[in-house]
Amino acid sequence: MNKIFKDITKILWEAAEVLAAVLAVALLVSGLFGPNVPFFGGIMENVQGVIQALGSEGLGVIIAVMILTNIWNRKS
Repeated sequence: MNKIFKDITKILWEAAEVLAAVLAVALLVSGLFGPNVPFFGGIMENVQGVIQALGSEGLGVIIAVMILTNIWNRKS
């Protein structure tokens, strides 16, 4: 049973990494070419709304630091 949970956790973590990469590319494309890019068009507005909502409580900075620390630790 423990192996099943480990396998599911691994699959979900890999899916989260793929989605994070897609989000990063979408933000980059939207930032470079503006909000009218097909498929990536409204991503910048959506992310800005989330950052403003979390940033008012200081959670945005905490989450960003946690993500960057996790990425840094995985590469070293």
